[in-house]
Amino acid sequence: MRLAPFFSGLAFLSAAICLHFFAGLPFGQNIPLYFLLALCCVLCILLLRGRHSPAVLSAVPSKGDDSLEEIADICKVVVWQVNSKGKFTQIIGWQGINHEVDTADLLGRDIAVLKNDYPHFYAQLLRAQGGEEFVAHGNFGQQSYQHSFSALTNEEGEAAGFQCASVDVTEDQRLYNRLAFTEQLIATSGEAVIIFNRRRQLLSVNHAFTRITGFSRQDLLRLAARGDSESGLIAHPDIAFFKSVLQVLREQDHWTGEVALRRLSGEQFAANVSLSVIRGSGGALTHYAVFFSDLSYMKRSHEELRYLATHDNLTELPNRRLLLDRLEQGIQRAKRSHRQLALFYIDLDNFKLINDSLGHHFGDDLLKEIAQRLLKVVRQSDTVARLAGDEFTVVAENINDLVEVRSIAEKILSCFEKPFEFNSQQLEATASVGVAIFPNDGTDLVSLMKQADAAMYKAKAAGRNGYYSLHDGENSRVSGRLFYPSELRLALKRKQMSLVYQPLFDIKARRVVGCESLLRWNHHARGLIKPSDFMLISEEAGITTELGAWTLTEVCRQLRSWKLQGMDVGYASINIEISQIEDPAYPELILDALAQHKLDASSLMFEISEALVLANLTRVTQFVRTLSQMGIRFCIDGFGACGKNSNYLKDLPVEALKLDHRLLMRVNGTRQHIDLIQALTGIGDILDKTVIAVGVERVRQEEVLAEIGCHFAQGYLYGKPMSAEYFGKAYNQLAAERPSRLN
Repeated sequence: MRLAPFFSGLAFLSAAICLHFFAGLPFGQNIPLYFLLALCCVLCILLLRGRHSPAVLSAVPSKGDDSLEEIADICKVVVWQVNSKGKFTQIIGWQGINHEVDTADLLGRDIAVLKNDYPHFYAQLLRAQGGEEFVAHGNFGQQSYQHSFSALTNEEGEAAGFQCASVDVTEDQRLYNRLAFTEQLIATSGEAVIIFNRRRQLLSVNHAFTRITGFSRQDLLRLAARGDSESGLIAHPDIAFFKSVLQVLREQDHWTGEVALRRLSGEQFAANVSLSVIRGSGGALTHYAVFFSDLSYMKRSHEELRYLATHDNLTELPNRRLLLDRLEQGIQRAKRSHRQLALFYIDLDNFKLINDSLGHHFGDDLLKEIAQRLLKVVRQSDTVARLAGDEFTVVAENINDLVEVRSIAEKILSCFEKPFEFNSQQLEATASVGVAIFPNDGTDLVSLMKQADAAMYKAKAAGRNGYYSLHDGENSRVSGRLFYPSELRLALKRKQMSLVYQPLFDIKARRVVGCESLLRWNHHARGLIKPSDFMLISEEAGITTELGAWTLTEVCRQLRSWKLQGMDVGYASINIEISQIEDPAYPELILDALAQHKLDASSLMFEISEALVLANLTRVTQFVRTLSQMGIRFCIDGFGACGKNSNYLKDLPVEALKLDHRLLMRVNGTRQHIDLIQALTGIGDILDKTVIAVGVERVRQEEVLAEIGCHFAQGYLYGKPMSAEYFGKAYNQLAAERPSRLN
């Protein structure tokens, strides 16, 4: 075979590798060279054998094969030769792979014999059989091998099969894996890592180093080449410091300390640096390893933890802990300077209802907005804190007098004058403020907090939406207004308005002949509010027209629904105000509502208070006359309450008179009260008006009314104001049983 020149060349290459080896190249960085060295050694052995072998390799093992087998086992090499027919003609070193199968069992057999036990290696043999020369890796059991496949030719240069030299690289692979793992560990470490050689020349930096400092390895090498230490990594280079560090390293192989470093941007930062000496197996120094972490980040983290411990995480205001600390310090300063200090205890009104009706996320947004508003109205030196939930406090030092205290309290309340708006939703919120003043209300932290809390409850008891100072007394302010016009405007959009119905009873016929519709505001924070508590604001703000239109439509819809259910309710009365009377579009609105719901004009009765009639007699008279001609009915509400002459009724075409409810409260009193009701009933009879007694709660009252000839009544004796659904059930029960009263 013409292999001698090829093997001779490899022998020279082996000699060159040996020179490098003895020159002391590190093994971990030259694994391929070591592999090639072993391979060349084996090939040299084959070269020596090939010179004394026949042209065609025999399948019969010789004594020389035993020697080669021993050498191959020592070198952990397996050599395979396969002829052009795909049969094994020579195998050396197989026992190092498989001690159970004798090499003689494989020789002369087709390469397919390895197909089942070593399918991956068999696939590589097929590639080599096809004439391909290549290097590949594979495993035999737990061992890793590198296979080098090359073609064989005979003396005539014709293809004579192929051969494969397989070198065991298991240990090399394990070493490589360990090195790769170490490199990856350093590369992905959260700490910055720098590696220097024994001459303190930079070799590598990891990703954390570049992330922390902004410097790359090339940046540091470039700065070192220029000798530019002023803009380098060390913020304040000091030769004496470096010498002291090297001295410690010579003695202890390790040094740790805090060093001022510089980022690429020029920013300086503190770093906790750890420097270690790396020594080889013989104890010689080979490398330096530097590890450091950014202390500025840790310091910021500590600052953040301290901040979280002393501040509210929702509003970012000082929490109770920090407030008490500042209040105590403020008291001590006030004692030394003989100045006053004011503590304002702020509690939101009905905050729980806001949370329950609108959701906690809405409540959280409200608290954050209140915090921002409070910060804007107080002095920069004042402390605004959130105690817990919906409770806030303000500590104001260096107070001159009570006038200044009242001024701060008014500013705090001004935070709640403007509606709060979140995601196109508006909310009116109020607060009650308690004030305590050092030293008048207390000379220590506990007493001041206690007094401010007590004053806050005084403010709530006085009507809320105001402030109270136990020391200031009558000069404290509490607002009588519980809500704002903008809040009322949103009530319909939020579907907070509803109607209830109270039955009108015929005492003589013992049946329900109609009902009064009563408007209710289901306020999200203050609960159920009656019209008497909000209609004045509604009139002032011009909201009544919208509320009246909604009420009219809803009453007509309900009357139509009852009619379809077979309930002959008779009529429903609606209370109206002066703004509706003066509205030229209101009459047409009434007619449209009746037509839309297919109701007769007699289905509605509009109630106007006597006080309103007397104050606007001409305008009311004109309005009533116009609609009366269309069949609309009217009633005077609160009749007899003003104590005025009733002559105005002669020219006012109203159908009914409702007695003031306070008159019935005195029925159990003297005969004079009964006579007054009888006189008013007589006026109604003379003017041909139906008289309705209001506020009937007891049977005795009903008996008196029957005696004096008042046959229509309204009150709790017959039924409280109730929902339309409940009213329908109660009406049907009355129609079926004809009881003496409707409960």
